[in-house]
Amino acid sequence: MLRTMHNIVNIRNTIMREVLGLLKQRLPAKWAVESASKASVLKTGILPDGVFILRGADGKSAHLMIKAKAHIEPKDVYALKAQMQYRSGVPLVVSPFLSFSTRKRLKEVGLSYADATGNFWIVSSRPGLYVETQGVEQDPNRGERPTRSLKGAKAGRIIRALCDGRPPFAVRKLAGQVRTNPGYVSRVLSFLENEDLIEREMRGPVTLVRWRQLIERWARDYSFLGSNRVVSYLEPRDVSQLASKLATVARPLSITGSSAAAAVSPVAPTRLIAAYVESPEDVAKELDLRPAASGANVLLAEPYDPIVFDGIRDINGVPYAALSQVAVDLLTSPGRGPAEAQALLDWMQANESIWRR
Repeated sequence: MLRTMHNIVNIRNTIMREVLGLLKQRLPAKWAVESASKASVLKTGILPDGVFILRGADGKSAHLMIKAKAHIEPKDVYALKAQMQYRSGVPLVVSPFLSFSTRKRLKEVGLSYADATGNFWIVSSRPGLYVETQGVEQDPNRGERPTRSLKGAKAGRIIRALCDGRPPFAVRKLAGQVRTNPGYVSRVLSFLENEDLIEREMRGPVTLVRWRQLIERWARDYSFLGSNRVVSYLEPRDVSQLASKLATVARPLSITGSSAAAAVSPVAPTRLIAAYVESPEDVAKELDLRPAASGANVLLAEPYDPIVFDGIRDINGVPYAALSQVAVDLLTSPGRGPAEAQALLDWMQANESIWRR
């Protein structure tokens, strides 16, 4: 474990050194950039992987708060944004290579970026700086990467299939079900087997799924607020009636979070309604919900993948998300969400024959 951590640190340091050298070449005259101690920014709260000091020609400076990643895909960016909420400084994502789609998504969420091939987009208001340069479009080190996490839509679909269904699960049949290639499914299953979350026959199907532990492991790489585009609203009337109103929306929709858990295992009165919808803004307009920067009691999420609309449970005409999805959403929600998730998982464990197909 110590060796693994040491290797990760070495990789991050190498990436940061390479990017620092390239950044120096791209700065205007009389500008400078240099490494700084992370201790110098402890007051910012969240500790970055590294810190550069960016100094302008007029002597004004800013901290570049570095998040170094060996590999980033577009679907990772929203979660990355949530991790880089520094109180000051310029958040900067660095990586050996960033694809066009990933760079586009980073721009959309306002995260500066730099990679070791020369793809740069760094924006600072104080001191004022705009750097944008083009590197390569194809990953020079592209190759087969072993699966080491459960991030992303494809992994989410596999997890949902393993939790919601019953073994055995053959690789090719599972790949067809989750709409991805058998090679990726095989790599994910190998990862889950190494994590002791599943059991499978030698070169054969999955015979056992430890679904509760699998959902809890999924929650380490997925988050409701970070993996989906979530928009906050206020229902100024009776929020307890909103679930029934949502059921009248003529578009794909599934309710998750506390309200969905309370439908099978109530813990406390529901004060917050969360739902997956294809277009939060359109649904909010249809139901006359008000945008809310604070004090929201409604969260409408544009989903990480359409899988959130699979396995919907209709209870009194209200469409609730599959319990495995509800559980992971609660585990990664603020406030009492994790406690509600554990109560729901207890109910699921005691009533497995009801919810697993």
